[in-house]
Amino acid sequence: MRKLWLLALLLAACGTQDPTGAGVEPLRLTASSLPPAYLGEPYQALFSAEGGLRPYAFSLEGKLPQGLTFQGGRITGTPREKGQFPLTLTVEDGAKNSRVQRLTLTVSDPPPPRLTLVAPPAQVEGPFLLLGRVEVREALGFQLEVRLQDLSPDLSSLKAATPVYLLDYDPQTGLLRLDLAFLKPFKDQEAFRLLLAPAKPLTPRFSPRVVFYDKEGKLLGEALKRGRPFADLLQLAQNWGKEGKELKG
Repeated sequence: MRKLWLLALLLAACGTQDPTGAGVEPLRLTASSLPPAYLGEPYQALFSAEGGLRPYAFSLEGKLPQGLTFQGGRITGTPREKGQFPLTLTVEDGAKNSRVQRLTLTVSDPPPPRLTLVAPPAQVEGPFLLLGRVEVREALGFQLEVRLQDLSPDLSSLKAATPVYLLDYDPQTGLLRLDLAFLKPFKDQEAFRLLLAPAKPLTPRFSPRVVFYDKEGKLLGEALKRGRPFADLLQLAQNWGKEGKELKG
């Protein structure tokens, strides 16, 4: 009798699953929106649900963009057309309960790469490092112009993520120009760091002009004027190690 009583307590503590769905959490979809998709880039969206009775069965109504397919609760593929695509997602559980969610899949052109300059957020009195990071999208290189007001760069301190670069500074105008060409597509990493010395206590502020070359080497915008075409740097980066040549800043 004592064993039966302990078994009853154990079942009460653990609970049981009613095949009719009574006594379980209500069925619900866990996603209310879809991540954005970009033209020509691999895409994946996985749907999931909670509550109800497993297994779940997903179905999708609506027109997907060319290049994407839906199967087994997952949208995959590479979109080949832009636009907004209204979709209706339905999940059904093992007890034949269902939930419906209306979604919109947006396909647009990929955003361009971004150069983030990282400097001390507060006032500085002595030398500090200026860091540059390439983020968002892969790039094969970029051109940078930034005016350094009341700041002097130590050009010999430059550390770049590539051996192929051009660095120039005009102390009369305070204009710093830096062109970097990467040996392979570069993203979400530090591209360079440079030591700057303030002429007086100040909080660093920068308004850079940046032109990127995407992962295919395509110019994104209008090239900044230089004495040497950026295409020469890209060619050198692509041949780096093959010819044994070096280009120093």
